[in-house]
Amino acid sequence: MIPLAMAAVLLGTGLAAPAGPSWPVCVVRDTPIRPGVSQVGRSADGRLVTYTLRSRAMRGEQRVDVLLPERFDATGRTSYPTLYLLHGAGGNRKNWTERDQIRSVIGDLPIIVVMPDGSDQGPDGKNRNGGYTDWFGLTQGTSGPVPAWESYHVRELVPFIDRTLPTQANAAGRAIAGISMGGGGAIKYAAAFPGTFGYAGSFSGSLDNTVGAGRQQNCVRGNPDEQQVVWRDNNPTDLAGNLRGTHLFVRSGTGTPGPYDSPKPPDDPAQRQQWQTRLLVEAGAHQMAQHFLAALEKSGIKDVNARFLPGSHSPPYWQRDLRDFVSWLEPLLRPRMSTPSPFQVSNARASFTAWGWTFAAHRKVREFSYLAVRRDALTATGSGRLDVVTPPNHRKGSRYPIKIGDRTLVVKADRHGRLAFSIDLGPSHTVQQTDFGPDATKGWRSVSVKIGTACSGDRKECHDAHA
Repeated sequence: MIPLAMAAVLLGTGLAAPAGPSWPVCVVRDTPIRPGVSQVGRSADGRLVTYTLRSRAMRGEQRVDVLLPERFDATGRTSYPTLYLLHGAGGNRKNWTERDQIRSVIGDLPIIVVMPDGSDQGPDGKNRNGGYTDWFGLTQGTSGPVPAWESYHVRELVPFIDRTLPTQANAAGRAIAGISMGGGGAIKYAAAFPGTFGYAGSFSGSLDNTVGAGRQQNCVRGNPDEQQVVWRDNNPTDLAGNLRGTHLFVRSGTGTPGPYDSPKPPDDPAQRQQWQTRLLVEAGAHQMAQHFLAALEKSGIKDVNARFLPGSHSPPYWQRDLRDFVSWLEPLLRPRMSTPSPFQVSNARASFTAWGWTFAAHRKVREFSYLAVRRDALTATGSGRLDVVTPPNHRKGSRYPIKIGDRTLVVKADRHGRLAFSIDLGPSHTVQQTDFGPDATKGWRSVSVKIGTACSGDRKECHDAHA
């Protein structure tokens, strides 16, 4: 019998599996995540630098390996693009240097490569896959900090790298890619925070956590019957529409034997089981990739380089994918990248960013905010209050009329050229979102916002508006 539970663990998400015990009772996180990171150590082995960081999000120390370019200019006169690499389930940051030969793959390409851990040891001392997610909570009866991998990687590590090294700190200079669980994490990070990573790659990635009924029964995302919004908010396929403007690279095998596999089942029982499992897992990754591509197509997003060849869920294929990804990425890297207009964002986090915009939702339950954004206009659909800060596109110190629904107010741009205002989306819903179909927002409030040009003279909209 093919061990489907093992297959799910290898991929880091749920594949079809036999029915098992009921979902464990999950104790939800009871304290907010407050990002903040500081360096407590540094060591170097040639071009490879290892930083030890104290992470408030993870409530402990984390290590991250950074491969500097050959002939690295530490003076700050040269700004380098950055590539973040996320390992797969059961792995760690060292896979990239010890197994996947990242030094030879990168060669003399002038890019900084950042390789963080995405898993840790649980209370029992065993490896605990992080899932590239801020965990919903812990299984009842266990204790310790609730992992917050997403906040560590996106809200702490990315700013730390940009502060510490001479990076090109924008979407045009920031790429992310990963293997299996890390492939799903890379695409999800790019989709959950549009404009943070301009390029995203998945190698045999877990791109759709709705595939199969046998999801891993843990509390990373909570019980899906009760926390479907959490699962969807961490699902690349559900967030695919957020990826307009991001260059995408998707690879997986088809689950049939490829050039690095035995063409027939081995005679040895253990080897035969491993052969079957790797093919099964890759067939699941291929199915997920097809779902993800269909979601991109539905959203009208065509900037994706996708290819599927025979092969299994095993390192030789990922090493090939990594080489292909770097070759694909190199000619795309540019000093600047245009913000797509319009773009759409669906996000159920309390706070998130998108192409320089910052949003903070204030409501009683977890649900998606749905946004359609242009340069100086947006439409928001949801409930409660949504605080908005624009990109720094405005003249600092100048006053701008902002029409929010049927009222207009005048807002002064801060010293960076940003405008801050709030959108009233009516009373907060009191029941967590469970409908995600075409009628999901039926009856929800939508408010349109239009930002005018800077006030000058005796313009009526500036004179009549409530400051």
